[in-house]
Amino acid sequence: MNKEANLYLLFDMLGDIKRSGPIQWKIDRFRTSDIKDHILDLIVITKLLKPYLPAYINTDKMIDYAIIHDLTEVITGDITTFEGITKEEKKRVEKLAREYLISEYQSMLNINTLLDDFENSKDIEAKTLHMIDKVHSSIEFLKYDNEKKVDMDNPEIIECLRENKEVVELKKQGLSLGEIFYVWHLKSVNFTDAEIIKYNISKEDADRITSSIKEFMESIFEKSKNIHKIKEDFPEEATIYRDINEKPKIKIHK
Repeated sequence: MNKEANLYLLFDMLGDIKRSGPIQWKIDRFRTSDIKDHILDLIVITKLLKPYLPAYINTDKMIDYAIIHDLTEVITGDITTFEGITKEEKKRVEKLAREYLISEYQSMLNINTLLDDFENSKDIEAKTLHMIDKVHSSIEFLKYDNEKKVDMDNPEIIECLRENKEVVELKKQGLSLGEIFYVWHLKSVNFTDAEIIKYNISKEDADRITSSIKEFMESIFEKSKNIHKIKEDFPEEATIYRDINEKPKIKIHK
């Protein structure tokens, strides 16, 4: 079981790899999302959307894609080209990481095929998870917005992000960073005519998939503005130890 234990520990290490977006946007929060958070979120969203997707979509395969899609980042970290790393260099180190993972763990998770199929959106499951993956970033930033943890004018934010034309324009319209991400990434939730043919699906099913993701996102968008209302519905007596690490001096009920 040595290989299995090693592979588990690799996934556990993903909890130490911070998502680059909040770091680049200088989110002032005690904890921002890591790669393991991101993977779990995609799995949960897939499970929640399953009843609304066409029955032939294999959500177990989508979950396999979610589990594997960022595994190379345990070795490379969450690299973006915004930090001056070229696309060629990014591909080079990712290739090295991928080759290592395949050589060590291919027999357990079919890493090569899953990564290939996901990256190339080979099937409808990969395409659907790609769309969910894109919009997930906006969910994260909506949370930071609502907690007042975002300062888009922070001069420490790298210029190519802070001065991005679309960001500047949407900011002028009064949109917050989370709202900007929401508008930005929602554009990715679509099927081209060529993709409908590629996946051999009907226009109706394509619309059903995209509308399900968009409706979910719209609900998240609205409810995230009033997250306190969800917390207000918690049974109060069950919450007395919830913040025990932050508030150690609590009244102990006997």
